[in-house]
Amino acid sequence: MGPERIAVLGAGGFLGSHIAPALVAIGDAEIDAVDVQFDKLGPENARIHRIRARIDQPGVIDEVVRRCDTVLSLTALCNPALYNTKPLEVIDASYSDLVPLVKACAVHRKRLIHFSTCEVYGRTALDSAGRAMREMNEEETGFFLGPLERERWSYACAKQLLERVIWAYGRHEGLEFTIIRPFNVIGARMDFIAGVDGEGVPRVLAAFIGALLRGEELLLVDGGRQRRSFISTEDFVEAIAAVLKRRDACRGQVLNIGNPSNDISIRELAVTLSRAFAARFPGAAAARLRDVHAEEVYGPGYDDTAERVPDIAKARHLLDWEPRMSIAEAIPPIVDDYLARYGGLVTPIRSAAGMQGRQ
Repeated sequence: MGPERIAVLGAGGFLGSHIAPALVAIGDAEIDAVDVQFDKLGPENARIHRIRARIDQPGVIDEVVRRCDTVLSLTALCNPALYNTKPLEVIDASYSDLVPLVKACAVHRKRLIHFSTCEVYGRTALDSAGRAMREMNEEETGFFLGPLERERWSYACAKQLLERVIWAYGRHEGLEFTIIRPFNVIGARMDFIAGVDGEGVPRVLAAFIGALLRGEELLLVDGGRQRRSFISTEDFVEAIAAVLKRRDACRGQVLNIGNPSNDISIRELAVTLSRAFAARFPGAAAARLRDVHAEEVYGPGYDDTAERVPDIAKARHLLDWEPRMSIAEAIPPIVDDYLARYGGLVTPIRSAAGMQGRQ
């Protein structure tokens, strides 16, 4: 990439903390990292300029957009536990607060790379005629969300509506955009451990590791039958770098970024994490799995998708990109990251004999 200025909104979050340093490493860009906290972003870098601010603060969006050439929009409340418990905040963070950003990019003729979600596809993959599809495709798969009282879809609906706003500004107002639909990215620094650096229910990977660290049961919502196609942060960031480099090819495009080869059930994820954890604590008691109803974990109004498998043919073609890291390769370094950050901060792991495990 050439010498340009890139704004990364949400640079202190899970994905932003991986993307911002990667952009510095692959080119000459100056990065304006915007967020309310930067604990995950890592060491200071002379070309990453940290701006501690909320994007809904008056003047912040206009100032950032005017100064930069390209804006990466990552801000959202991305946690299923919030979708039906704090839906108004979720809708504001994924839609209301970001409409001014879309307008500002259009007015100032700045490139917008917006991170949406695979959840816009909804409960299952259906084509425009309502026929089942194996994979979710950017052009052919419809959006099939649950009924109104299933507030779990507040996030997906807000994200979908913002996509339509971006598309309309592109078609009718000349906005240069690319929309990214991530499929279940996993990696170091994802979410939090409840009771240590956050409250509530984190996403499934952090929830499982938190339980393993404490020697607690791994709760499998509705038996863990749901299937997801997980992609490593390494493969994901490589794709985003290609989007930035291939500006003309990605203009006006919607791209699924995921790894269909890593299609596994949540129960399989729990077993894989447990094995990786056990390899680091040979004396620890075997992990215990327990099936629970969704409302026991997430409360009323929850709903879910049975399976999400991305069609990434377009990303392969436009980006000359291919995800390479398997689940078996991705999980061990993630476990190591959690152990390094939280190993001494939670209740010690119990051994099979009831003794304290190694930390």
